[in-house]
Amino acid sequence: MNKKQEQQILDYYSTADKYIRSKTHSNAHQTVFTKESDKYQWLVLEQKNQCEVEVRQTDSHGTITAKDNYELTRNLPKCVGVERLCDDAYMHANFQIPFNADEINLIYQFGEQGKAETCTSLSAILPQIKDSDTKQIVSGTLKKLNALSEETCAELTATTKRRKLTERDHSIKTRLAKAKEQAKQPTVAEGKQRRTHGKGKGDMAL
Repeated sequence: MNKKQEQQILDYYSTADKYIRSKTHSNAHQTVFTKESDKYQWLVLEQKNQCEVEVRQTDSHGTITAKDNYELTRNLPKCVGVERLCDDAYMHANFQIPFNADEINLIYQFGEQGKAETCTSLSAILPQIKDSDTKQIVSGTLKKLNALSEETCAELTATTKRRKLTERDHSIKTRLAKAKEQAKQPTVAEGKQRRTHGKGKGDMAL
């Protein structure tokens, strides 16, 4: 994981109370960020292998509340796994709830600042959905969000939105760059054609 990839991941979890790199707890395999206001709130970026990083976030008690997995790509690190701590997990041995890609997309589209607002927003679209599979995805997302604490739900929504917006902006920039490059190519090809036609058969380039 290079510095750019590390910073990109860190930005997804950034809040007003920013994370600071901890030289004491970081090592060759993991980078630890702490909050100045709370020594138990950590953000750990652990390199699992050359292409995979696990991100763990802890609360003010040192309990892991978030666990996300990223694949390191040449462009943006790609999130491939999302888990959040169940609200009554203290009774269920830190039970983590996994969210799949469809559920994350719903949170991105309908997520609000608070847990109640997000659940209300999702509940409002349920009666309008005719497709049974889609209805099941929305219902499942609601059930999972209701099982999270207010704080964890707000963090999940904020992190998801920051990540998705970054991915969208990067995708737009990539598409624009490709379109710009493609717009240049016919001109170059035409130039080559003109040069080829201008030569005699014996002078034709190979």
